[in-house]
Amino acid sequence: MYSIGREIKKIRSEHKLSQEEFADRINQKLGLSITKGMVSKWESDSIEPKTRMIKAIAETFHVSLDQMLGLNVPEKQSTVETIAAHIDDDLTEEELADIKKYIQFIKSQRK
Repeated sequence: MYSIGREIKKIRSEHKLSQEEFADRINQKLGLSITKGMVSKWESDSIEPKTRMIKAIAETFHVSLDQMLGLNVPEKQSTVETIAAHIDDDLTEEELADIKKYIQFIKSQRK
């Protein structure tokens, strides 16, 4: 189940910040007056942050509002999509053919 408090704690933990450091970072960037206690209450879901605070967190830590609100968070890309994204446009036809042969080889090894 989604929890904005859990999302805030996750963001804070990913940046290896204490609750006080997290609050200070937002305050410095946006001139707000968030306290360590407020962060604690958000993370425990005792209170929900106001919309402008959610926006401030998203802006400060470069996350989308969708992620903050638990909406449409994209699943991790599959390995095939990741590999395809790294194929440069400057490959020759022969190189592309070799890649396709290798893909077929990998598929043929499935049980």
